[in-house]
Amino acid sequence: MKSLKAIVVGSLFIIIVGLLVQLAHIFLAVGYNELAKSFPFLHEISGYFRYILGIPVFFLIMFAGGYIAADLAEGKPVLHSSLVALVTIAIMMLGLEEQYEVTVAGVFIFCLALVSAITGGWICQRQQ
Repeated sequence: MKSLKAIVVGSLFIIIVGLLVQLAHIFLAVGYNELAKSFPFLHEISGYFRYILGIPVFFLIMFAGGYIAADLAEGKPVLHSSLVALVTIAIMMLGLEEQYEVTVAGVFIFCLALVSAITGGWICQRQQ
């Protein structure tokens, strides 16, 4: 039962914190667009922020979710963090399936997200 709880809590952490980060992104994007009206060069560099800020934050959330799952699990922390990553990635892919096509960059990012969550479980295991 603790294994299931660890997987659910880790997955919920990733989903909820991910949604909160997306909400914060919307607020920041609105402010950025208002600022870009006064400074047009900001429109040219807006795409880079997705890579500079967004992707590392996504990896940190995945890492933390894997760490939480590994910490709550009684045994096999890396397995639990892997399952959390697979569950959340599958949920994210289902949401994207209808609107977007799968690209090589997207698969690469999701593989790195899997590695981030597994790393969180591995570090938790090393600390115990």
